[in-house]
Amino acid sequence: MEIRDLFELENDTTFQQLNKQVNSFNTLKILKLENHEIRHSNVLAWLLNPKENHGLRDYFLRKMVEHLILTDENSNNSQNKTVGEILNHSLMDSHVYREVKTSNNRFIDLLIVNQQLKTVFLIENKFYSTESKDQLDDYLSYIDESFKEFTVIPVYLTLDGEEPSNQHYFILSYERIESILNTVLMLYNEQLSDNVYKFIEDYNNILKEKYYPNQSQIVQAIDIYRNHKQVIESLFEKTASLHKQLHFESGYQFEFMMKYRNTIQYIHKHGQNILSYSFENFINQQFGGEVLYKAHPTLPYLLPPEWEAISRVHVKDSNYWLGKGLVVWFEQTNDSRLRIIAEIGPIEYSSRLCLLEQLEKVGLTFKESSKLEKARYTRFYTQKMDVNKWDDMNELTQVMVDLYTSPEFSLLRQQMAAILNNEQPMNEASVPTVESTPLNDVSVKVQNAFKKWMESQNMQPSQYRISSRHLSFKILLFDEFKEKLGETREKWWWDNGPFLFWFYINPDSLYFVLEVGPIEADKRVMLMESIQEKGIKFSKKGLTLDAKFNRIHTETIEINGMDETEIIPIFEALYNRNELQETLQKLLIIYNETVSKLD
Repeated sequence: MEIRDLFELENDTTFQQLNKQVNSFNTLKILKLENHEIRHSNVLAWLLNPKENHGLRDYFLRKMVEHLILTDENSNNSQNKTVGEILNHSLMDSHVYREVKTSNNRFIDLLIVNQQLKTVFLIENKFYSTESKDQLDDYLSYIDESFKEFTVIPVYLTLDGEEPSNQHYFILSYERIESILNTVLMLYNEQLSDNVYKFIEDYNNILKEKYYPNQSQIVQAIDIYRNHKQVIESLFEKTASLHKQLHFESGYQFEFMMKYRNTIQYIHKHGQNILSYSFENFINQQFGGEVLYKAHPTLPYLLPPEWEAISRVHVKDSNYWLGKGLVVWFEQTNDSRLRIIAEIGPIEYSSRLCLLEQLEKVGLTFKESSKLEKARYTRFYTQKMDVNKWDDMNELTQVMVDLYTSPEFSLLRQQMAAILNNEQPMNEASVPTVESTPLNDVSVKVQNAFKKWMESQNMQPSQYRISSRHLSFKILLFDEFKEKLGETREKWWWDNGPFLFWFYINPDSLYFVLEVGPIEADKRVMLMESIQEKGIKFSKKGLTLDAKFNRIHTETIEINGMDETEIIPIFEALYNRNELQETLQKLLIIYNETVSKLD
């Protein structure tokens, strides 16, 4: 890397624009709030307390209650109507408590008590971590016992609206919290003090970055990465040493890295996006390139060939995707899965209504608002699938193929084609038979066995992933490490945490690994030194600042000729090996003695 390369990068106007956006001032980022669950709970306690100095009175609390009702997954909760009735009363007499200790020495994140209404809201907040065994049951039992004459409304608040193990809990996501904050900023911009408004705005921006990543910024990062790939890669590797205490070098390169470190890391994280490349492979595999499509970096999309008849229908907005009235696209979800979406766009009203009514006849359902003349966009199909390795182009391509050629979507594509061509839609899809291979047969058995084992361990879908050749999962301890050590510096599998268990499926065996990922260099060295002190063996290179990955437990086991029921105990045996359990016990000691004390 020459000085000239740095000059070219620094004088790239797109780089300077992105640098300004990435480094915009945010008080809460300076305090590193975004990765600490306890700090999110503190902010929420302040917002939910009607008597606090924000000036919102009970507005935020009321909105949270409203969103419990608006969350579709809560519609079957036995207390749904009770929650609605609470909104008929003032919530100003509510009191908010933090870290309420239970009889089992556990701590409830948030408790909201309203003596006048005889109502208690129990909120368990999980930002990165997942629930531990019997945690939700214990909390609810304790509060039921402590407030016998009260109505208890338990709430499970997570990043992505995960389903709780206890079905009495209402589901709430941080996406809903962001929506409430956004409304507050719009409606209270003149009533709130400047300091309060700025604080809420900063917190809202942190959540917005999580749920609504700035697509233009990501596209800028991808362009910069492609134009300056070698320079960005070199700078990214060198920035690892910048975390070392009292590290200093003379010269322009060091000053450049210090000045643009955050931007370099942002470009490296988003610039390597291979979704568009995987989509190109998918297009070539499925259609030989002969289809209308665009390999957008973050939202690649196409018009299925059998839907070409939509071209006869006028589109009100010529800039809508491919300029047609229908579109199919792929996107990464907030929980790091891949989703396929099919949508009807802004076509003329009579054609739109006809399409919706015909789709209803084949079993689809739509909200009445979708049939109004003012409606513009209606999604009529969505499905998502696990992705283990977001840096594996072959895996991403295969997941796209699996989503697109699934029996459900294949049938829907053919039904839509029949509707567009004024034909009778079929009830069963004509799907080409996929030739079975030994590896495919083994993979299906292993995948089914793994899923059943995960369910037997009470693991939530957010804790594991299943794809064609890889299986992976995390445990609660790994989430606790992640909250203290942060996410990995680059994309790593799907969780981007410090540790992960994973399997590789071979035709006759399973390869099982516990691996340490590429977290920030100084934290990683500290962690690996602690691991070494506990007698856990790994490659010596793991102690260097350049190290990224270290496997601290591996095992291969034969599964040749086994059926699904025989494979399930294999997973159990691999996980319960004495050597592995001793390693996990040592990691727990490292967390308690060292990592948990980090700020």
